[in-house]
Amino acid sequence: MASDPKVTGEVQAAAHEAADNADIARLRGLSMRERSQLIESACKAAAIIHRSRIAAGLPGIERDPWPQSTWEFLRKHAARVRGQS
Repeated sequence: MASDPKVTGEVQAAAHEAADNADIARLRGLSMRERSQLIESACKAAAIIHRSRIAAGLPGIERDPWPQSTWEFLRKHAARVRGQS
């Protein structure tokens, strides 16, 4: 019996969405300390990967530019901080 590829794709998409939602719920349940430890761990892993690429003769990783929304947030935050000084 052959399965319908559309149904199979929908089931897979729903499974991925459920897993993403579970991950987000887990992350929201972490304390700020736990979140910072998770971020620090991810940064350390990224640095190890970067050094390994360089050691293997591969090119360094090119970072994607920050989105405009991030620059706008930083501009507003900096202006607010400067106004408080």
